[in-house]
Amino acid sequence: MNGQFALARRVAELAELPVDNLVIEEVTQEMQTLKHIDQWSLKQARIDFWKKCHENFKKNSISSKAATSFFSAQALVACEYPTEEGPSSIEERHLLLTLAGHWLAQEDLVPVEKLEELEKQIWLCRITRHTLRGCQEEMEPRFSQQISTSGELSFDSLASEFSFSKLAALNTSKYLELNGLPSKETCEDRLDWKEQKSLNFLIGRLLDDGCVQEASRVCRYFHFYNQDVALVLHCRALASGEASVDDLHPEIHALLQSAELLEEEEPRIPLRKVSSSSSLDSQSFVMLPHSDEVVTNLETLTRKCLHGKNYCRQVLCLYELSKELGCSYTDVATQDGEAMLRAILASQQPNRCKQAQAFISTQGLEPDTVAELVAEEVTRELLSPSEGAGHKQMSTPAEESQTFLQLTTLCQDRTLVGMKLLDKISSVPHGELSCTTELLILAHHCFTLTCHMEGIIRVLKAARLLTDNHLAPNEEYGLVVRLLTGIGRYNEMTYIFDLLHKKHYFEVLMRKKLDPSGTLKTALLDYIKRFHPGDSEKHNMIALCFSMCREIGENHEAAACIQLKLIESQPWEDSLKDGHQLKQLLLKALTLMLDAAESYAKDSCVRQALHCHRLTKLLTLQIHFLNTGQNTMLINLGHHRLMDCIMALPRFYQASIVAEAYDFVPDWAEILYQQVILKGDFNYLEEFKQQKLINSSVFEEISKKCKHQQPTDTVVKNLKKLLTYCEDVYLYYKLAYEHKFYDVVNVLLKDPQTGCCLKDMLAG
Repeated sequence: MNGQFALARRVAELAELPVDNLVIEEVTQEMQTLKHIDQWSLKQARIDFWKKCHENFKKNSISSKAATSFFSAQALVACEYPTEEGPSSIEERHLLLTLAGHWLAQEDLVPVEKLEELEKQIWLCRITRHTLRGCQEEMEPRFSQQISTSGELSFDSLASEFSFSKLAALNTSKYLELNGLPSKETCEDRLDWKEQKSLNFLIGRLLDDGCVQEASRVCRYFHFYNQDVALVLHCRALASGEASVDDLHPEIHALLQSAELLEEEEPRIPLRKVSSSSSLDSQSFVMLPHSDEVVTNLETLTRKCLHGKNYCRQVLCLYELSKELGCSYTDVATQDGEAMLRAILASQQPNRCKQAQAFISTQGLEPDTVAELVAEEVTRELLSPSEGAGHKQMSTPAEESQTFLQLTTLCQDRTLVGMKLLDKISSVPHGELSCTTELLILAHHCFTLTCHMEGIIRVLKAARLLTDNHLAPNEEYGLVVRLLTGIGRYNEMTYIFDLLHKKHYFEVLMRKKLDPSGTLKTALLDYIKRFHPGDSEKHNMIALCFSMCREIGENHEAAACIQLKLIESQPWEDSLKDGHQLKQLLLKALTLMLDAAESYAKDSCVRQALHCHRLTKLLTLQIHFLNTGQNTMLINLGHHRLMDCIMALPRFYQASIVAEAYDFVPDWAEILYQQVILKGDFNYLEEFKQQKLINSSVFEEISKKCKHQQPTDTVVKNLKKLLTYCEDVYLYYKLAYEHKFYDVVNVLLKDPQTGCCLKDMLAG
């Protein structure tokens, strides 16, 4: 049989005869075969067969009329035996009617009336199926999105591939008009109450999906009244000016009047809700006052709407946008989305970003489109003030950049905006260096927000090329600084520091307005420390410019240490030979250390300030020694030499200065033993007592040292005198007794103030 069909098709081709009947007969024979072998009862077999039929018709290029007739006839057959599989046969009829409509829509002159009749039949299938399934249908996914759980094609999923509901011939403007729309008074009960309930639910789904025209057609097919359809179409009619309040359906007019009465009782500023995406779940609020009666009515209808509320909001948004742009609602609603957004962006109005965001949300413009238009507008504005001027120097580039940054927020995908901005650089006229600079800065901002490392690297490479090949050769150092501070990646852009330093333009970086965040000053100091460590003057200039007192202190301290290192670089004896030079170095170090202490104090760096203050005292003492002919070395001492130095100093205040300067804690017991016991210098002890508390352990340590040495009369005398400074009576008694100072012991025991106390302690 297959061979005969192939031969017949070959003959038809040679004779240039139509093969419509032949192909249809062939698929009919195949259907009979499936029925004969009991395959036709299998749902999946029929789904595959109908799909194969469509592909076969398409392959053989049969006429759309023949294909439509075939599928329409099969749809009639499918509904003759609905009892075996229940809803399944309805789904099959739905598929066949959809295929028939799909082929009918292929005709050169689309027969709209026939197409509408097919669509009505399709909707009867949907209503019937929903009625049979009841509430179960409402819990399942949308009709057009149902897929078999096994992953195989279902009647519904196949039908969704051939849906013709979005066809332009069906979606004409007449279905957005109030004329012909059933009102509450003119509707007819052509369906029973269950079917009406199902249709009401299905229309609600259509409205939520934004299929307003299809919802309107369905209402007209069945002369059915749906309040939400009426509300959305009345919104559009009011906004477009096609209808006034007097032209509205009675029930809508009554609804507005009742809302007006409530408004008078409870006046309020309306809260406008504008969808920020195609989803109803993501929305932003804008507080706007009433502008006219139309806005008030649109808001009322939007609040009353249950399904299709998003469409009403879009109408309201577009209406307000049309008022602000000074054009009609129809112009805004029907104009190409790209052209309209381009016009909004080019309007230069203060609230253009808000207008643009609302328009993007309501129109559902793709991020790629928005990003392209934003990049285009930014480039246009950057170039427009400087056309024919070679290049422009922006008076406040950072402020102007903020305006452009607002434009970049219009696109949800900032990375996309960054890429589009980079792409625009190639179209910038030669010599427009300011424009290129700003495009790089804006692109970097976008990439930074999304942490897009590839984009950031592209910007940094482009910035290097721009600097080396254009900005530096043309001595555009102002733009070089703008590029550096605008991008703000100082560690990766040290080549700009090098350039400005080399060209003596470094000081321009120290303008405070360039660094509101405070990162530039840190980068400048770091650069000087790393690449120009000897340039103390520039370091201080930067620190002073940015009021960086701690850094100034660090630099002064480091400079003072350099002076001390210069002294240390040769033996002390050699330095003493040129006393004048030595004093000059010490005075310079002293001055620097005083400045360091002062700078630290200004920045509340207490520890560093105290350290520098102690060093100034050490330097002052060293200069004093030299001025008085004493050659003792106090500076640049190693830790191992400190004790000997302190021991050699005749005055306690001198020893204290050295100890504090080196943050050294000496053995004060040993020092007092040497100075007081052995040398008998009780003035040293008096100074010590004024500055420090002589604790018990010092007396005990000195006592031990005396025991280990052969005592002389002088040592005994000095020790006995030293013990009189001990305020601990018991320790005084104990040490006097150990050293056999019995005269002291007797005096203590007989003394009225100390005797009783000592006797009690001894008795205990």
